[in-house]
Amino acid sequence: MKTISTLLTSFFFTTSIFASGVRSTATLTVKSENKADIVVVVDDKRYDLGSNSIMISDLEACNHEVTVYQEKYNSTINGFEKTYDVIFNSSVELKPRTNLEIAIDECGSVTMNEIRSKTPEFGDTWKGENYYDNSFENSSADSKAISNYDFSRVLWAISKEAFETNRMISAEQIIHTNYLTVDQVKKMMQLFCSENNKLEIAKLAYDKTVDQSHYYSVNDIFKSNDSKDELARCIHK
Repeated sequence: MKTISTLLTSFFFTTSIFASGVRSTATLTVKSENKADIVVVVDDKRYDLGSNSIMISDLEACNHEVTVYQEKYNSTINGFEKTYDVIFNSSVELKPRTNLEIAIDECGSVTMNEIRSKTPEFGDTWKGENYYDNSFENSSADSKAISNYDFSRVLWAISKEAFETNRMISAEQIIHTNYLTVDQVKKMMQLFCSENNKLEIAKLAYDKTVDQSHYYSVNDIFKSNDSKDELARCIHK
């Protein structure tokens, strides 16, 4: 518990220094059922990915002017000329840590849906929330493992690090000083994009896992079979 408190204290200190410069961000997703490509203009910035679906992340959480153009082809004497129809033009509100999805069907009808993300971001403050789905409860057999509440705080703190190298340092500290369940190991692995980092976490955590008979399930987090094979070789030495 002392280790957890020390780790979180360092995160709180870092946050207090930089929070004033943090801006809340949101995501905008535009999808068209028509197979023709769309172009999305947010305020004065154009997004053209050559697709009928575009996701734009890291947008400021505020009101934006959004215009969506649908590509069509007009046959001319000289060949084909691209032209566009405006299929959506409106001011929309983007909320912090929310993905606003604008879906446009083939008849031009628009449906908007907001999807709230529970992933913590730099600048957040801990409010005793479970940012991750901790639906499992530690059984008496797993009583040595860090509690779900404390583990949720740990994940929240680690995820606020901007760089994976710093996340690894924090994760290694938690693994060395606590016991974990397989589910907790998997959730920690999901904080990393690098396959090598995921593999390293899985290797380090094996000896500190209280329910090793289920450890095979961490393979669900890997994208590469090579990672699964390497983990198997490491833990069965």
